[in-house]
Amino acid sequence: MDFSTLALYNPWWSTDSDSESLNTMLTKGIKGKLFQRDYMNRLDLSSNGVTIVRGPRQIGKSTLMKAAIASLIGMQPRRAVMYLPLDTVSSFSQLRTLLLQFLQFSQKEEKRYIFIVEIMMVDRWQRAIKEVRDNTQMSEEVFVLTGSSAWDLKRDSERLPGRKGDIQSDHVLLPLTFREYLSHRIEPLPPRKSLNDILTLSQEEMMEWVLIEEKLKVEWTQYQRSGGIPSVIEACFTGKDTMPLIQVFWDILIGDIERLGLSRSKLIQVLTYIGRRITSRLSWNGAASEIEIDTKTFQKYVEALGKNFVLITMKALDIHTGFPAEKKQKKLYFCDRFFLDVLMQKLAIQLSKSAIIENLFAANCLFALNHSLENGLDELIGCGYWYSREGHEVDLLIDKVPIELKRQNHIQRSDLSTIGRTFKRGIVVSKQTMDMDQMIKVIPIHLFLAMI
Repeated sequence: MDFSTLALYNPWWSTDSDSESLNTMLTKGIKGKLFQRDYMNRLDLSSNGVTIVRGPRQIGKSTLMKAAIASLIGMQPRRAVMYLPLDTVSSFSQLRTLLLQFLQFSQKEEKRYIFIVEIMMVDRWQRAIKEVRDNTQMSEEVFVLTGSSAWDLKRDSERLPGRKGDIQSDHVLLPLTFREYLSHRIEPLPPRKSLNDILTLSQEEMMEWVLIEEKLKVEWTQYQRSGGIPSVIEACFTGKDTMPLIQVFWDILIGDIERLGLSRSKLIQVLTYIGRRITSRLSWNGAASEIEIDTKTFQKYVEALGKNFVLITMKALDIHTGFPAEKKQKKLYFCDRFFLDVLMQKLAIQLSKSAIIENLFAANCLFALNHSLENGLDELIGCGYWYSREGHEVDLLIDKVPIELKRQNHIQRSDLSTIGRTFKRGIVVSKQTMDMDQMIKVIPIHLFLAMI
């Protein structure tokens, strides 16, 4: 790519472009859709530094960038903003050259904003960023970089010590939680609650949620069908066939693994095994033995899927320390229920509704309650599950608060026994029962996920 080609990606550099048409072009991924995710004000562009935006493919990272650019070009000189897709940039030296040419092009501007898409496509990209920030006027500029893998992105970004500026330099964009989904459907929502808030709520204090419960039930039914990926939500809203999207996400799974030098056939083996064991405990050794591959190989594929923000590894936690018990069995979930549709279509895996709901529930709780996800979904902090030597299990343990999903119509005292004996207090998430008068709170799933 040369600089004249780059100008085609930045039409706002031309004085002939009017603001309204530019805004329409930049936000076409948002406007005009039945479901519009809010991408505004997610990035802090007021200071200097390098912001790393991570997340799975097709989740809206480029749309997030373009929404930020649309907000900038109405307030800043247009030549101060550059959008750079790296599809046709072959090396870090070419990237450095483009950055230096942009610096020369915009030399009259006081501050520049550089947005670079899929930075990992360029090997040793951090050398180019480091050089221009250390040795040119770009030391105080805003860089926003996106990538779909925490594996290389984290490793490479850590080679920029002291160059990330004075802002929060990591942003993870993931599928919409039920609450974020609701924020586009029901206004206003009652304030968000922490787990500790929920543990102290009374039946009376739940009344503001009960008032909108029927609406929540309707939206929960819709959300169960779509999950939290914007393009899938839009397809479900408009009644479009999701098979083309299934093919897109399948191609992404295969392509990302092959780019890492791993095997398509082994990936299919691993995905088939995991798909059939969703919601079940498993060990690395046992899983590898069943599909007749090496244990380290199985772990490598699980780790790759986690670093690509596709697969969640839930480890058993020690209830006293909150740290993972590495030798105990794990549970695996996908970041969104739509990946289960992909497996069911492509690998002929049969999954029950209860397994799909548990996957959706676990991913929602993780994304809503855990803020240390920038390293991928296989290195969770303060979040996992618990089981005893006798086999008693609690689905989630987040910041030492036990959360158990019970999908039957009526909750009995025996359903509270595992949490009661071991933890004394906690949360049981039910299908429809609510009881807030005890140490163990019982809350319907549509209410609980709307609150967190």
